[in-house]
Amino acid sequence: MFIDIETTGAGALNSRVLEIGAIRVENNKIVRQYKQMIDPQEAIPYFISNLTGIKDEHVWGMPQFKDVASEIEALFEDAIFVAHNVSFDYGFIREEFRRMGISFKKDRMCTVRLSRALYPAQKSHRLDEVIRIHGYKVANRHRAYDDAEVLYKFYQDHYKKHGMDLYRTMNKLIVATK
Repeated sequence: MFIDIETTGAGALNSRVLEIGAIRVENNKIVRQYKQMIDPQEAIPYFISNLTGIKDEHVWGMPQFKDVASEIEALFEDAIFVAHNVSFDYGFIREEFRRMGISFKKDRMCTVRLSRALYPAQKSHRLDEVIRIHGYKVANRHRAYDDAEVLYKFYQDHYKKHGMDLYRTMNKLIVATK
């Protein structure tokens, strides 16, 4: 499951999920796409609005995380949580579930670490650099679905180049749930 989120800030304990974008892949094919704005029940800071383009009025009336939690759980059933800087995204999703009294535990894999494994000489593995170096077109950078789609493109391109070797590399990078 390739996922990206947008949030109201940098820390999961003090900020909330604002948008979720995810692409579920099974047998190397997209089987589900998910795009959802979330009402964070707090004002969106100027910096975040400026970065993402998401303003308070865009999320008013949208579901809260608790309203989509069961859908998120189902989406991730038997899936690996794959994100760029996975600790950030995973931490926010896990914290949103924790606020509801629900444990969320998934195996996870970081595409920053994957990029480092595939391109050890490359200086930066930030998503902007992955986009630039590989020539990906992104309609809305810092929007959850569009950024998740970049991760899927990165995976697809490297699967075409490396086949099963990519899976072996990815398997070495998976952090198992404890």
